[in-house]
Amino acid sequence: MKRRLFLCMLIASLLLLSGCWDRIEIQDRLLVMAVAIDKNQPDAEKKRNYYEFTAQLTEARALSSQQSSSNIAPVWNVTTTAPSIFESIRLLATRVARPPYFDHLQVIIIGEDVATDGIDDALDLFYRDHESRPKIKLVIAKGKAKDALKVQPKLLAVSGQYISKLTEEGETKTARQPRVTTIGQFASHYHGGLHCVLPAIHLHRHEVKMAGGAIMKHDKLAGWLSDSEVKALRWIKGTFNAGDEVIAKEGGDDQEKVMTFEVRGAKASVETGIRDGKPVIALRIRGEGSLAEDGFNHHPTLALWKKREEEFSRTIKKSVEKLIARMQKEQIDIFGFGEEMRRHQYPYWKKYKEEWDELFQRADVQVDVKIYIRRIGQFS
Repeated sequence: MKRRLFLCMLIASLLLLSGCWDRIEIQDRLLVMAVAIDKNQPDAEKKRNYYEFTAQLTEARALSSQQSSSNIAPVWNVTTTAPSIFESIRLLATRVARPPYFDHLQVIIIGEDVATDGIDDALDLFYRDHESRPKIKLVIAKGKAKDALKVQPKLLAVSGQYISKLTEEGETKTARQPRVTTIGQFASHYHGGLHCVLPAIHLHRHEVKMAGGAIMKHDKLAGWLSDSEVKALRWIKGTFNAGDEVIAKEGGDDQEKVMTFEVRGAKASVETGIRDGKPVIALRIRGEGSLAEDGFNHHPTLALWKKREEEFSRTIKKSVEKLIARMQKEQIDIFGFGEEMRRHQYPYWKKYKEEWDELFQRADVQVDVKIYIRRIGQFS
């Protein structure tokens, strides 16, 4: 009797369950894969700048390369113009018949004009919105950001996905671009009073090039780093874990020859001090890898091996010192030296932290580089 009563109550409780009343099938969702933010001023008399917001929309079937019809494009770049990012997103409803979902947003591309004025306001909604993830990648475009979404990559149907993968591949295969930066990491840097370098994207017709970096002084674009300068930055930060260094010089036959050092790992340490009221920073860089190419001698001796290590050490030290000198002249500490002063010289930092940009310009930075060649390859 009790068992029968329990079953009746269990069946009756099923009537109270609401079920998935608001369920939307994955094939019906309109996914936002990438966002581009540019500046637009429709009326010259208005002092307030308007955002030109471009969302790249796609469906799940496009990501799996399964198109329901050849007449349907895999992606749709929709642009709206409004004084705020929130209103720009709401205006998508006037052009798109289905609500966009930002859960799968992979990358935000900021145009050069917006970056020059400051990007924190443009990112504010993405910091706060529950659909946005703090791991969304952040990239600065050389020129218009929306043009990056117009490229037609050869192997991927969705350009936003292509750009997102480029940032990941570039970090693991080469050091010619900064490490991947997310909106969460940028927010921590900016609100912590630190400067940083963001990945830069250069536009071409059917592809984009991820190389070099955008120098961000607080949240404003202050200049650009070349890909070789980014390599020096990666040495300074100890994040040069994949890539190469090349030395080119004339050989015995008056033709230019090259040596290539394949980097397998790097470490950097910083020691700070105070001398005569000025910051003293001792930077120690250690790297190791393989001799990938040697255009001068195919049968190296131990003495020649050590000579190659010294040559690469001098070359890297020169590039590092050159970048530090440039940033000191521009008074932009992109290396985190100020943070090291805060950690290890706190009384001094507390007294002069508001003047750090000027103090950084006069800081005595000492660089010590040592490269170790672990392998030279096989010879018959």
